[in-house]
Amino acid sequence: MRVAVLDLGSTSFRLVVADWDPGMGLVPRVQRRKHLNLGMVVGREGRIPESHASTAVKAVTKLRRRAELSGTDRIVAVATSALRDAGNGEKVARRLAAAAGVPVHILSGDEEAALMFRALQAGLPLPDGPVLGVDLGGGSLELAVGTGTGLDWTSSLELGASRLAGRFIRHDPVTRNERARIEEQIETILDTLPDGSPWPAPCVVAGGTVKALARLMIASGAAAGPLHGLRLATVDIEALGELLLAEKQPRRRRIPGMDRHRVDVLGAGTLVLIGLLRRLDLGQVTVSEWGLREGVILEAAEQAQGEGTPAPLKVPGEGAPGARLPVRREPAVAF
Repeated sequence: MRVAVLDLGSTSFRLVVADWDPGMGLVPRVQRRKHLNLGMVVGREGRIPESHASTAVKAVTKLRRRAELSGTDRIVAVATSALRDAGNGEKVARRLAAAAGVPVHILSGDEEAALMFRALQAGLPLPDGPVLGVDLGGGSLELAVGTGTGLDWTSSLELGASRLAGRFIRHDPVTRNERARIEEQIETILDTLPDGSPWPAPCVVAGGTVKALARLMIASGAAAGPLHGLRLATVDIEALGELLLAEKQPRRRRIPGMDRHRVDVLGAGTLVLIGLLRRLDLGQVTVSEWGLREGVILEAAEQAQGEGTPAPLKVPGEGAPGARLPVRREPAVAF
């Protein structure tokens, strides 16, 4: 079965088309993206202006056409923090649904976290015992605690990279006062996390921010190996964060491995990740290339085919299937 996912995110709109089969697993075939940075706009204005809404509709129209050309059996469209939190998000979502030709599911934060963790379970050989899954996106920070076979707890925090940049940053580079306000906001929101029991030491992080940081470290020689499963030390993330926050945009753009679309928001995202790792006393994280989109594909494909048995997920860059997808009694969201 070929499934297409339109991920209408806070930093970019993405299309992933993948083949799914209970025996073969899940293999991506087409990937496209359009950077819109709606999270920054919503963080600054609280809504999506007409000019940005029109651009978003055009982007979805093009992505839908590309999905149809791929011969997909099913298209699923999901929206995350920017549309969830914008004052006119539901109205814009109806326009995007018309462009997509399918309903747009505005995911709750808990649904995002659950779908992300499902992809982590499937895409990486998780260690025994509890694991913390993290997805740091443009609009929000999703957290999930579970094991290779179950999900125990989820949370969603308004700590996305684009959201914070849009709300607090007005200068280049960021001023000391702006940085202090961002860090204060991060600490205030992290204070809402439950305490009184140890957090899992194993931590797997998905999302555009950590992947962008990992590519920078690989390009600089500070880390080596494939992106999927790469381990990053907290001290190295902190050092890179200081560089990103100190340099002006032209110099940030020239850093080897820099994603030009994230040059204005990556510093804020790094502060979120550092704040979380410090709060939980974590010395390192493991990077996952799989996240929300892969979780959506697995959920949608199994629901369409009525499958409830485990299926292997092909790990990026490898020919052999990875860990097997655990059986789930209840879907994270019905598509």
